[in-house]
Amino acid sequence: MLFGCSPSVEVTPSKLPDAYLNQSYQANIEITGGTVVDLNFHSKVSDASFKIIPSIAEGGYKDYNLLTVTGTPTTLEPVHIYIAGDTYGTNFPGKRFNKEYTLEVKDVQ
Repeated sequence: MLFGCSPSVEVTPSKLPDAYLNQSYQANIEITGGTVVDLNFHSKVSDASFKIIPSIAEGGYKDYNLLTVTGTPTTLEPVHIYIAGDTYGTNFPGKRFNKEYTLEVKDVQ
């Protein structure tokens, strides 16, 4: 009898860089350990001026394994980001993942 382990899903970085008030923000999030199922991916951001955008892979399809967080904070309130989804399964079942970030917004001095 053979046993194997499926790779675990990792979401990096562990913490996003700080943002600065009224300045454009951009940071990447990478999901490794499996291909993210686009139909099962979801995200929530507490600040409506921020968006989570999947990269565009060769062939023109959306790649949810590499995400970009963009926005411009207009208050000093922290921005809460939540992402979750599943990876495709092949020889092993797909894996569920979720990650929460708190993006600190600092005043420009």
